[in-house]
Amino acid sequence: MQKLIVLIIVIVVALVAVNYFMTGELTLIPGSGSSAGSDESAEINRLRGEFRQAGREFRQAGRGAALSGTDTSDAAAAAIEEIERVQRAVEKIARETDDADVRADAEALGREISDWLSKAG
Repeated sequence: MQKLIVLIIVIVVALVAVNYFMTGELTLIPGSGSSAGSDESAEINRLRGEFRQAGREFRQAGRGAALSGTDTSDAAAAAIEEIERVQRAVEKIARETDDADVRADAEALGREISDWLSKAG
């Protein structure tokens, strides 16, 4: 009986963890919140992931140039273009959303991207 209870608890925790990483919300069942806000929140999380991936690609291009001496400027430029595309998408969501939480998340991500771009120069 105890093993069954432990198994159920593990399954519930796993579902909540998967939903959190997929949607950014701590829910047992995905999509149980407001549909538009959840969709926009999921879009912000997806864009955040794309921004971070492009940032890693930019840093890796810099390391590749430093280590091997090869020209990686095309890879770095492509990463910057991707980050700028993500920034435009985030700004669009921030302008068009009616959800204050989504707007705050979008504006915070927009500031993070702007700071990154100013440092990358």
